[in-house]
Amino acid sequence: MEVLMEKKLSRTDIEYRLAFTTSSLQAFPMPEGETAVYFEATDTLENEWNFRLSIRGENYRYAKPVITGDWLQFVRDKGLKVGDKIFLTREEGLNGVRYSIRAEREIFKDLIKTGDAGFNGINKNA
Repeated sequence: MEVLMEKKLSRTDIEYRLAFTTSSLQAFPMPEGETAVYFEATDTLENEWNFRLSIRGENYRYAKPVITGDWLQFVRDKGLKVGDKIFLTREEGLNGVRYSIRAEREIFKDLIKTGDAGFNGINKNA
């Protein structure tokens, strides 16, 4: 299994589109002259998500590749927030290439922000 992307999500990622790493573009065969390729990724619950990976033209101010399609629905369905991580993997098997996507929550951020409880749940203000 090849990890194509491990990314901590930004506000732009969860509100508009997922910025994709240029170094992993070779994992998605894109016909010459085309600027987008469609692929399906399966999550840990075996739900299938249809994504669109596109590269923006040279005249574009930000040329970073982006993932759209079902991306925002995936974000909503998983309840993802800024700081959470996603992992996109690729695996070649007898039935061809399979892409998988998995989300990982940033759990401790919310606990640390509250400031009400000390370490091990001991209330500092008591």
